[in-house]
Amino acid sequence: MSKFVVINKENFLKICSVLKTPDGADYDYLYDVYKEATEGIEELTSNNHAFAQVESLNPLEIIQYTLGEYLYSSMGLNDKQKEDFIHNEDVKDSMASVVADKYLSLAKFEHKERKLTSKYFPPISSLSLYVNFMLTIVNSYQRKDPTISLIADLLFKSLSIMKCSIGLLVDGFETTAFSAWRTLHECECTLLILDKYKKDIINRYLLHMNYGMAFRNLMEDKDKQTEIFMHMKEEMKQYNLKSKDIKKYIEYGWLYAIDEVKNNPDFKLNFRDGLEKVAGLENYNSRYDMSSEIIHSTPMLIYSNREYFHFVTILSLYESFFRLEKVFVSLFVNRVGKEAIDSYKKMRDIYYSQLVNIHKRETRNFANWSKKHEIK
Repeated sequence: MSKFVVINKENFLKICSVLKTPDGADYDYLYDVYKEATEGIEELTSNNHAFAQVESLNPLEIIQYTLGEYLYSSMGLNDKQKEDFIHNEDVKDSMASVVADKYLSLAKFEHKERKLTSKYFPPISSLSLYVNFMLTIVNSYQRKDPTISLIADLLFKSLSIMKCSIGLLVDGFETTAFSAWRTLHECECTLLILDKYKKDIINRYLLHMNYGMAFRNLMEDKDKQTEIFMHMKEEMKQYNLKSKDIKKYIEYGWLYAIDEVKNNPDFKLNFRDGLEKVAGLENYNSRYDMSSEIIHSTPMLIYSNREYFHFVTILSLYESFFRLEKVFVSLFVNRVGKEAIDSYKKMRDIYYSQLVNIHKRETRNFANWSKKHEIK
C-alpha cells in the first residue's frame, strides 16, 4: 500500500486551473511528472532513514514545483523543439527527480534560523498592520512619474523596505533586517527634506536624477545627454568641485538648493555630514555607521549578537515609522475620499497609541537587556 496518496487527474486539473496555468501547457505531461515525483518521494522516504520522518505531503506544493520546472524548461521553445521536449522520457524523469528533491529539501528540510520573534508578536503584528494599511493607500496614488508623484513614490518605497525589514526579523535574519533599515533611513532622510521644502527642492532633485542618467550614459538622446553633463560640470565650478566629486555632487548636490545648506561651510557632500544632518536625524549617526560595518562584512556581521540587533532594528523601524506616518498624513489627508479618511482615523485611534506604548516598552526592555549584558 502506498504511503502517500497521488491525487487523481481530475483534481490535478482543477488545481492547475486555480493556479492559472498558461494556455497550451501539456497537462498529460505535467500529471506524469507530478505522479513520478510523488512516487520518487515515497521511495526516498521509505528507503532512506534520513527522510523517514516525512509522514505527509502537500500535493499543491509538489504541483507548483512541477509547473515551475515545466514552464521554465519549455519557455521559448518552437513547436518542433517543444514536441521533442515532451517526448524525451529522460528529460521527464530528470524533471520528476528535481521536483522531488526540491520539495523534500525546501518544504520538508528547509534550513531555518532560530527565531527571536514571530509575526503574531504585538511589536511585529501591530506595526505590520499599520504599514500594510498605509501601503494599500499609497499604492493607489503611485504614478511613477517623478515630476508629479516623487514624494508618494518615495514614501511607497520606504514603506516597502520597512515591510521587508520586518519580514527579515520574523525569519530570524536580524543583521540583514538592520541593513535593510539602513536603506530605509537613507530614503526617509531624502523624503523628509523633499516633503519639507516641496516644489523648489523637488525640481532640483529631479535635475540631479537627470545628471545621474547622463553620467551613466543611460539617455537615448546622446546630444541632450552631453548638454546635461556639461551643464552639471559648469554648476560644479560654482561650488569649487572637481571631476573627482561628480558622484558625490550627483547624489547630494541637490541640497545646495536650500539656502541654509548653500551658506553652511560645514556642509559636506556625503550622507553623515550632509543629507542626514539636513534632515535633522544626525543622532542616528552611530546606528548608521554600525549598519555600514555589517554591510561591508566586518567581524560584526559574522559574530553579531542577535538579540542586540533584534532590539536595535525594532526600535529603529518604529522611530522611522513615526516620521513616515507624519508624511503620510500630510500627503494623503486631502487626496483620499471621506470613507478612506474615516477608516484611517478609526485605525489610528486604536493602533497609533498602541505603537507608541510598544516603542516605550521595547526601549525599556532594551535598556534592561543592555544593563544585564553590560552593553553601553
